Amino acid sequence: MLSRLKTGLLAVTALLGCAFAPMAQAEALTHVKTAQAEAPATVKPAIWVISDADSTIYLLGSIHVMKPETPWLTPDIQSRFDNAQDVWFEIPDLDDADTAKPIAQKYMIDPTGRMAAGLMPEELEIIAELLEPLDYRTLQIDYYRKWAVGLLITMQQVKKLGYVTDTGVDVTLMKQAREAGKGVHGFETMESQMQALVPETEADELAGLRATLYDFEVRPKDVDDLFSAWKQGDTEALTRLMIDKMQAEDPKSYQRLIVERNAAWEPQIEQILAGKGTVFITVGAGHLVGPDSVIAMLKQHGITAERVAY
Repeated sequence: MLSRLKTGLLAVTALLGCAFAPMAQAEALTHVKTAQAEAPATVKPAIWVISDADSTIYLLGSIHVMKPETPWLTPDIQSRFDNAQDVWFEIPDLDDADTAKPIAQKYMIDPTGRMAAGLMPEELEIIAELLEPLDYRTLQIDYYRKWAVGLLITMQQVKKLGYVTDTGVDVTLMKQAREAGKGVHGFETMESQMQALVPETEADELAGLRATLYDFEVRPKDVDDLFSAWKQGDTEALTRLMIDKMQAEDPKSYQRLIVERNAAWEPQIEQILAGKGTVFITVGAGHLVGPDSVIAMLKQHGITAERVAY
C-alpha cells in the first residue's frame, strides 16, 4: 500500500497539477511525452449539468495529468464547451508562468537552505538520485522546502509513466477559451491554492518527505487505475481511489484540500446559477465525487446537478 504521503501526493498531483504546471515550467522541469493513441469511444469523462429558467451550468471533472494524445475532448464535451459564454476553472491564470514563478518561490523555496535539516546522508543521496533527471544541480534542491521536494519526486515518478501536465484538460480548455474570447474565471487564486497544498508544520514536512523516500516508487497500477476511472467517468472508482484514500490516510490534507475548498466554491456556483446564459466549469474530478463534493454541497442547498448521459 502507498504511504500516507504518497497517497496524498498522488491525489494532489491529480487534483492540483494545474497550479503546479506553470510553476514547473518556471523552474525548468523536463516534460516527458509518450504518445498513446486510443479509440475515442473509450473516453467519456464525467460531466454534470445544472439548469434553471435562464441559465445552464456544465461541470466537467478533470484530471490534471494526461497521457498525450488521449482523445478526451469528445464531440459532446466540445459542443457544450463551445456553447458557453463563460468558463470557470480552479484558478483563472494557470497558464501564466510569470505569475507562478514568485508564488512558487514564496511557498516552495526556503532561502535559509535548510532542506537537509533532519535528514540522514543516505536520504539526501536518494533525493539526488530520484531528481537526477530534472538536473539536480540546476534545481538547487537545498533551497527547496521538504514538501516541495516530495511533490517533485512524485511528479517525476508519474512522468516516468508517460503522464504530463502541459496537455491536461484545464490547460487545453483554457487555451480554447482565450482563443474564442470567452470569459475566463477562477474560484480561487494561484496563491490560495498553493497555501492549501503546504503542510501545517515543519514536522509534517519532514515526516512526509521521509515517508516518500522510503516508498518513492509510484506504482503504475495506482496511477493507471486512477486515469482509467477518470476516462470512464467511473465516479465510484474515483471516490475510492482519491477521496476515500485521502480521507482515511491523510485527514488533515483531505480537510484542507477537499472539504474547505469545495465549501468555498459552492456559493460561487450558486451565484453563477443566479445569473443568465451558459457557463462551463472545469475542476478536478476529485472535487465532484464523494460525500463532501461540490455536487453534494449543492444538493444540500437545494440545487441538483444531473449526470450527463453519453
